[in-house]
Amino acid sequence: MKIRGREIEVKKYRHLLLILYVPVYLISFFAMEYLVPETAEYWASYCPLDDLIPFCEYFIVPYYLWYILLFVVGIWLLIHDIPVFRLYMYCIICGFSLSILLCIVFPNGQDLRPETFERDNVFVDLVRFVYAADTNTNVIPSMHALGAIFAAMAISASKKVQRVSVKVFTWILAALICAATCFVKQHSALDVAASVVLGATIYAILRKNIINKNEDS
Repeated sequence: MKIRGREIEVKKYRHLLLILYVPVYLISFFAMEYLVPETAEYWASYCPLDDLIPFCEYFIVPYYLWYILLFVVGIWLLIHDIPVFRLYMYCIICGFSLSILLCIVFPNGQDLRPETFERDNVFVDLVRFVYAADTNTNVIPSMHALGAIFAAMAISASKKVQRVSVKVFTWILAALICAATCFVKQHSALDVAASVVLGATIYAILRKNIINKNEDS
């Protein structure tokens, strides 16, 4: 009976193992940056819409809020809604892993970053920091957009979130984060579009196999 009880306990908390993907992702990301540096030959991501989107350093604020959004959503779901936490984490694991694999197999980048800045302020300094930490390669699909989309979808899927205002706010923030990647010239609009398609596809497949099965059982 003790062994059986321990097995039940292990199964009860095995969703915590999904958090181990975070260090795996970070290692894989920097490995990808090493394999496809800014000096590498790459296919340039671009669409005409990019020419209509001006550089705006103030969008660096929602760009940075991506980190807070993914962390807060993950912790909240871990505490309040484990089935949706599993869905959220599996979406991120599949989406980020496929993106990294695609960038390694199909080297890509973008040539949209401004060479000089019209203003000099704290927001521009934050943009410079992002440029220095993250090269202009490995951009399609945008993992920034993917993560924001998955976070908004997870909050919408959770029945534990009863306030519509919270769900609307999360989608607005996700949309601002997606837009921010283009306004700070970290991504092409094409990268974001690819993330929307990939994110919706992954979410639809995993929701059917995780949430629906959980509800039927």
